[in-house]
Amino acid sequence: MPIITLENVGELSKEQKQLLIKRLTVVTAQITGKNEKYIYVRIDEVPRENFGIGGKSLL
Repeated sequence: MPIITLENVGELSKEQKQLLIKRLTVVTAQITGKNEKYIYVRIDEVPRENFGIGGKSLL
């Protein structure tokens, strides 16, 4: 059973999340041959103030 975890800095809309879940599920099923109903997708949204790059906060 594939488990996909996607981390995103900032918030995604409900529609964006639904589209990501569907497309990640479809492509994973195509590549692995697993049944879509057994593919789990988890989206974690990281607040911008909790993320930094190059020594600087994204806030």
